[in-house]
Amino acid sequence: MLPNNKQANVQVLAFASQLVPAIIGVLSFMLLVRTASPMILGQYVIYMAAVVLFEMIKSGGLQTALVMRAAGSSKAQLLNITGSAYWLGAILSFSLSLILAILYFSGVIAHQPGIQVFCGWYALLGLVTLPLHIAEATAVARQDLRFLLWLRVSQSANALLIALYAYYKGGSLQNFATVHVCFTSFLLVMVLLCKKTNPLHIMHKTVAEVKALFGLIKYTLATLATTNLLKSADTFLIGMLMGPLAVASYAIPLKLTELFEIPLRSLSTTAFPQLAAKNNDRDHSAFKNCFIKYLSWAYLLYIPALIIALIIAPYIVLFIGGAKYADTTPIFRMFILYALLLPTDRMTGISLDALQRPAMNFKKVFVMATVNIIADILAITLTHQLIWVAFASVLNVATGAILGWYMLARTGILANGNIWGQVYQYSFSFIKKGIVRFR
Repeated sequence: MLPNNKQANVQVLAFASQLVPAIIGVLSFMLLVRTASPMILGQYVIYMAAVVLFEMIKSGGLQTALVMRAAGSSKAQLLNITGSAYWLGAILSFSLSLILAILYFSGVIAHQPGIQVFCGWYALLGLVTLPLHIAEATAVARQDLRFLLWLRVSQSANALLIALYAYYKGGSLQNFATVHVCFTSFLLVMVLLCKKTNPLHIMHKTVAEVKALFGLIKYTLATLATTNLLKSADTFLIGMLMGPLAVASYAIPLKLTELFEIPLRSLSTTAFPQLAAKNNDRDHSAFKNCFIKYLSWAYLLYIPALIIALIIAPYIVLFIGGAKYADTTPIFRMFILYALLLPTDRMTGISLDALQRPAMNFKKVFVMATVNIIADILAITLTHQLIWVAFASVLNVATGAILGWYMLARTGILANGNIWGQVYQYSFSFIKKGIVRFR
């Protein structure tokens, strides 16, 4: 771990890089909900769910593998790693863009406006975002959290611009998607001018590094794609079986779950490269201690926040979505139970990746996706109620927490001690020290 003061500063920046964009995103969503019609809102949610899913397919596995390889590397090694990452990313990006362009111009999915617009606009967007993802992964590996904060805040401004466009101009899904692509292109130009990444690094790719990255990507890509399928499966299935209006209603409590993930994402930003570096150093004792500390911090943040959210849930939903979506409060409360299980699921997942056991993490996430999709279909077809679709998410995260813990235990990294007992002891000691300092 880093020294206490430095660790605190790093964690504050990591938390800010998640908190500020999330606040901007929620405020933007509030404005969009109040200005866009439910039909357009539902189509936009489907479009964005497709964008997030394909971004993870295209670059998510690449980012994770890059962080694994780059953590603790020299400048020369980093140049070879990023060059090889650009080479692999370019192949996948151009391939996806070609397929999506063919689908768009053929019109075979014109009956689904959200997906049709996605295919056309993402054919360009997917190429634009590749350097941004590599810049972000490099910043995580190097713990350049000031740039990471700037980048993520800038990216969140995209949603704000779309909401403002909807407020002043109204507009269609095509208009929203055009604003999205144009602003992302402008952001890419700014990142390139700041010299935070350089696509010409592709000239420094090496065969050995390409093979090393591909060996990690083939599992991390599948894992992250399946993870995002977990998040977007609800939206896609509701859209296909219940329509865009139901998607709009479900989107309100679903958007609020992003607030639950803020502390966990910030902890993951600093935990993953540290865990990866400790594994690269073969320091298993330090790895275990780091895992215990981050899991403890996650629950120290989560438990009080979730109790408060459970109590004031109706007011939160009313504040975010307005009176016409007030009846989605029970769905939001169901997601609070989901959030209680999330830290264990997420921390075991990133620990498996940091141990360079992506195959195990993929098996875990694949089982979760299977459970979630089956439960979603049963919930929609048997009950036609969105609260049971939310309960499907609880089942999948419970599956992930149990399987993740079991798989991490199998690696031997959690041996010699009661981990939950150590989590409790660390948490109690942390609170006690905080009280003493406060006094």
